[in-house]
Amino acid sequence: MKKIIYMLCFLFILQMVQPYSIYASSKQLVAIGDSIPYGYNLSKDNQYPSGKAFPYMVGEKAGLEVTNLGVPGLTSQELVAAVHENEVFRSTIRDADYVVLYIGGNDLLNLLKKHKGIKGIEMDEVAIVVRNLLFNVYSTVMELDKLTNGQILVYNIYNPYPEKGKSLSQPLHYINVQYSSLIELLSHFTEVKLVDAYQAFKGHPEYILENDVHPTVEGQIVLANIGLKEIKE
Repeated sequence: MKKIIYMLCFLFILQMVQPYSIYASSKQLVAIGDSIPYGYNLSKDNQYPSGKAFPYMVGEKAGLEVTNLGVPGLTSQELVAAVHENEVFRSTIRDADYVVLYIGGNDLLNLLKKHKGIKGIEMDEVAIVVRNLLFNVYSTVMELDKLTNGQILVYNIYNPYPEKGKSLSQPLHYINVQYSSLIELLSHFTEVKLVDAYQAFKGHPEYILENDVHPTVEGQIVLANIGLKEIKE
């Protein structure tokens, strides 16, 4: 199964890597993760990362060349495997001055899909998913730190279903508290910063596409702006 996932990931990346070079810059930004940095559903066919995805906006405003390695549907476990084993990922990341990471949404969405909604989900199941997610993010950041001297920007997880109210916002708040603690710990010995997508999207359902879980263009702009703030500080 691991080999199958690896091969699928590799085939995805061969098709999806889209360097962004409006600016003739020697500085590089590499985006990794799932469909959020990919800009899923902002174009008709989703064949390639959308030029409206937030990594490209960051690149345009900061004068950085961007390579988008986002893979729709990617989980945190699959990202760990790609960063450790996929040479497309590894060789691209080595040249990065900035690595932008958004991952974890599919870990949680897969649990919701399994139960066909939030009802019936036991806290023990949530705890296992959160534990694995945090460990995978830790493993990913540690490997990124080995590969590059660049700054690592880790986005936490916004609420994809704001209409669910407290039934989802409270668990997500807990998850992001743990996320924040992890990045704070890692920041003492790696070049990593947390980018708070959760707070930026809180109270703004208009940042999410209707009947979808992905950001609108406005939501992507917000993700770009909060990332730029961390780059400039």
